[in-house]
Amino acid sequence: LFTNSAASFRPKKDVDDRGSAYYDFTSMRVGIQRFTSDFRGFIFSDEQPGARLFGTFKNNIFQYNLAYFNMLEKDTNSGLNRWRQRNQSVYAANLYWNDFLTQGYNVNFSVLYNNDQPTFHIDKNGFLVRPAPIGFPRPHKIRAGYAGFSSDGHIGRYNFAHAVYYAFGRDDLHPIPANNLAKNIQAYL
Repeated sequence: LFTNSAASFRPKKDVDDRGSAYYDFTSMRVGIQRFTSDFRGFIFSDEQPGARLFGTFKNNIFQYNLAYFNMLEKDTNSGLNRWRQRNQSVYAANLYWNDFLTQGYNVNFSVLYNNDQPTFHIDKNGFLVRPAPIGFPRPHKIRAGYAGFSSDGHIGRYNFAHAVYYAFGRDDLHPIPANNLAKNIQAYL
């Protein structure tokens, strides 16, 4: 869409001046695309149809993504996308910070939201997949958010990788609790 480097808009000093060496940019991608929300794909990693605004700034020190995915159903045996809507939407925003505190140590801040609508699905092998066949299985809506921080890289000669996430939201008709039809989601990962 455009460049994020203000230096690229400065006037040329002479004929041989090529402008800024910073290649920061902002782009938009629409269609089926691969997206991984953090270094290891801990929360979300898939190829789904969606729209993604992404780019870099500060000489590629920071990389960002704003994404929306309208999930497709997966084939039972191959795990590939089928041309059938799943009635589930995923929204994601993340920021990668390269060389955080020291060269070679990178961090990622992520916020994701999953809006899973009530559906009933039996796979090609004849097994109930949704709702989960536990407790009293009835279709139910799940709205869950995830906020977290992860890292990958090295400080000196020591390698580090970690992920800390907080999951929150609501399951409108959880199949297990006997006295409560709605269940709040609250967990640390």
